Amino acid sequence: DLEKQFAILREQLYQERINQVDMEITEIRNGKSKEYLAPLQRLSENMHTRLEVAGILRRLRMENISHKYESEEQAARQNYESEKQLSKDMIYDELIDKIRRLEEDRHNVDISWADWGTSARTSKVRGPGRKKAVTVSGPYIVYMLTEEDIMEDWKIIRKALKRAGSTT
Repeated sequence: DLEKQFAILREQLYQERINQVDMEITEIRNGKSKEYLAPLQRLSENMHTRLEVAGILRRLRMENISHKYESEEQAARQNYESEKQLSKDMIYDELIDKIRRLEEDRHNVDISWADWGTSARTSKVRGPGRKKAVTVSGPYIVYMLTEEDIMEDWKIIRKALKRAGSTT
């Protein structure tokens, strides 16, 4: 009899324990279990914190990338403007130098052309069928040589004119 009571109590305890476990499972599934709500709450808070941090991190990284892009764009623009200004200055200096050289050449040609035009050849009498040569007011030169060759030829011409002037 004692064994029967023991078996009945054991079975009853077993059934109560199963009912209790089933009730806990139902509470867990419904989200009402107290022993799982606190860790779930901490986990949820942790998740929200991490999401917020990740969002802020993403926003800051995007701002950083945007600032880097803007700084590179500004550097490229400044470099372009600087190179453009240097090129303009270089071309301007070259043009000023060429203008100066051409002015010097024109001045030298005008002086020597005036000396050359006063030679004694103009007093010669021309034959009956010949017309008077057309006089040119200034030299018309087509530069097909390099500037160094032109300057060298010009020096030779001036030396020859000086020699011709000193021997006559």
